[in-house]
Amino acid sequence: MPVNCYSQRILNPFRGVMNIISIGGADAVTIDGHHWTLYIHDTFDCPTDDPEEFFEIDMPDIRFADWDARNGLRRSPLIASYHYNEIQAIGNALLDTVLLYADSYPFPFNDKYELWLLDQHSREPLALLDSVCKETEIYTPECPAWEAGLRCKQEFLNQLPKKNPDTKSLLNQLLQKAATASAGDLLNQLINQRAGQQPTAQWFYRNSVNNGTELRSTGNSNCLIGRTLSARLFPKMLVQRYWPDEAQTALFTAFIQWLSPYLLVLDHLRDEQRQALELNARDQALLVDKLHVFYPKIIDRQTLNAARVEATIRRANRGQSSETPDNNIEYLETQHALI
Repeated sequence: MPVNCYSQRILNPFRGVMNIISIGGADAVTIDGHHWTLYIHDTFDCPTDDPEEFFEIDMPDIRFADWDARNGLRRSPLIASYHYNEIQAIGNALLDTVLLYADSYPFPFNDKYELWLLDQHSREPLALLDSVCKETEIYTPECPAWEAGLRCKQEFLNQLPKKNPDTKSLLNQLLQKAATASAGDLLNQLINQRAGQQPTAQWFYRNSVNNGTELRSTGNSNCLIGRTLSARLFPKMLVQRYWPDEAQTALFTAFIQWLSPYLLVLDHLRDEQRQALELNARDQALLVDKLHVFYPKIIDRQTLNAARVEATIRRANRGQSSETPDNNIEYLETQHALI
């Protein structure tokens, strides 16, 4: 059977990448390179009142098992069905495939269809909302809006940057003026205000040089369909960082720096951009240690190695194994994105 190994971004909020091993009727997914969850696509027929007659309905995937090299396979409970033996056969075939390819990550990105929130005035990409791997998976969002995420609202700018006093002063004034509960809420407000009261989201197909061909849109922007936008018009950090107001630009620059451990999984960054993100990511050692296996390239290995050593020491001090996922809001939020 054909095997497809690929990556897809976890979006809105952006929380890195999932690597996927697919055999057509089943997928194995990892978000940390160690723990794999095996799913079987539920395309089986379901019985009606007459057990001899069946009809097909859209059902969620079946969680077959979890696997990692240290603990092996842990099967999930399955509801008894007419297709139990078939489910077992597909699941075992997927496990065999995982054993062959699990150490080959990071896989190439395959989510070339992107949903962007547009600037209400320029009609250019403002913030990435979602991505899919096939044109048939494109959908129309009911109310397109960008979301910073729960972890961002709880942690971003809890401590203002100390290295640059001018930036600290700008951000402090901006946060004091804002009638929002957190810096993360302010990010949401600014992005969605810039999109307008009747926001438009546009699907683009990104080609091999990252130019984007406009596909389906929401709102009244069908006239945009078919144009091709240069790659330079798409924010490389997935959200627009340049704003008319200096303080707002400082806010989004700080947000990108805070998001750096996740952004390093992207494969389109220039070396100088990657190196700058690596220096910023150094301050989030635990996340760097968790995500570094998915970084397609490393410029300053010494800096990232130092972060990983710090993460090891911090885990040892609190008695937590690196094989155990953190039970915090970031982990739960990422898991919710995969449901």
